[in-house]
Formats: sequence, structure tokens, C-alpha cells
Amino acid sequence: MSATIRALLLREIQTRFGQHRLGYLWVFLEPLFSIGIMVFIFGTVMKRILPGMDYVVFLINGMIPFFMFRTGITQAMSAVQSNKGLFSYKPVKPIDSVIARNILEFLLKFIAYIGFTLVFIWFGYRVSFENIPTLLLYWGMLFTFMLACSLIFMVIADFSKEIEKFISIGFMIIYLLSGVLYSIHIIPVQYREYLLWNPLIHIFELMRHAVAPSYPIVQGISLTYFVLWIIGSLFMGLLLYKRFEIRMLKTK
Repeated sequence: MSATIRALLLREIQTRFGQHRLGYLWVFLEPLFSIGIMVFIFGTVMKRILPGMDYVVFLINGMIPFFMFRTGITQAMSAVQSNKGLFSYKPVKPIDSVIARNILEFLLKFIAYIGFTLVFIWFGYRVSFENIPTLLLYWGMLFTFMLACSLIFMVIADFSKEIEKFISIGFMIIYLLSGVLYSIHIIPVQYREYLLWNPLIHIFELMRHAVAPSYPIVQGISLTYFVLWIIGSLFMGLLLYKRFEIRMLKTK
């Protein structure tokens, strides 16, 4: 299985970047443009009200992980159709293609994350190195959650191609409700509890606290809650995959 995933990973790299060398730059340009626009619009306000960390560091630890999560799932939804011809080879399974795409997305976004962090440290922004192992753990947990959700949506997309249109709209809403652009501290308490149903807020806030210990964790942020989402999503994803694997292997 590892050999299959490695081969599919190399194939994904060739497919996505083989003919377009500048495609590698987009890994950095997408978050750069997004961060630049948000800093230009909200930087002055957030500098006054954001507790315990710079707004640029705040965005890096929300925007790049979210982009990874979003792209990983959307790439997984087309994994079956894109690799349909390879499923005639017995070692190649749909789950291998999803894992390969998720690994590639993780590597690209994590490299971008490290690059942006080092650049902004050079520019004088404060980032703590005390909790690096904890931060890496959070990235690993987010990857696992992305993989679990990818399995679910891969199966759903195999039944209906139109689902991708709804997912793109859904991610726009989730983007606004995940605390990527704003701190959950500024949300009134009576509304904050509704946002905390979103598991992504929990992991983003914990990532920010890991790189800036002075950034306070609001009441309700829970690593246990996020872990429960991982377990539930992974169980559902594997269950759906096991049930419909033969269907996905058939040539349409």
C-alpha cells in the first residue's frame, strides 16, 4: 500500500505541477494575497483588539491550515474519477488516491506555513518556539481530520458530481464561521457558543496559542471535542468507503 501511495503521490505532483512550473509559486501566492488583503483591511483594527499576538501571525495559523483542509477535501472529491483507469490494477484502491492527494496537500501547505513563519520572524513578528511538538501534533490531528472528511466526501461525490458546487459554497460559509479572519474573543458570549460547534475553530485557536502563549484560550475551546470529531468522522468515512469500495472500483 505504501508503494502504491508513493507512486500516486509522484503522479499527483507531475499532474499538478509537471507542465506548469509556476504552479509551485501559487502555493505561496494564494495565502500571501489573502493575508495581505486581510491585513490591509482589518490590520489596524485587529492590532488594537487582538489579545496577545500579531494579526499576521494570527492569520498564518488560521488561513493556511484552512486552505489545506479545504483543498484536501475538494481534491479528494475528484480522486476516484481522475484515477479510474488505474483501478484496473489490483494494488490500486480509491483510498490510496485520497491518501496521496491529502499527503501532497499537507506537504505543500506545511512548507508554505514554515516559509511564511520564517519570513515574518525575519521581519520582527513574535513567534514562540516553546511548543513546537504540540504545534506539530495539532497539524497531524488536522491532517487526520481532513483525511476522514475526504473519505466521506469522496463517497458522496461518486454518487453525485453536482455536490462539488454545493461544497464550494459550503466552504465559503465555513471560512467565515471558523475564526480564520477574526478572533473568537470579539464574539459576544451569547453567540460564541454557537460558533464553538465548529470543530475547526478549536484546532485553529489551539495552534495560535501554541505559537503565542500570551494569546488566551477562551472558555469552551477543547482538544477533546476536536478529537471526538476526528474519531466520529474517521469511523463514518471508513464505514462508507468499505460499503461502497466495489462500486467506486467499477468502470462507469
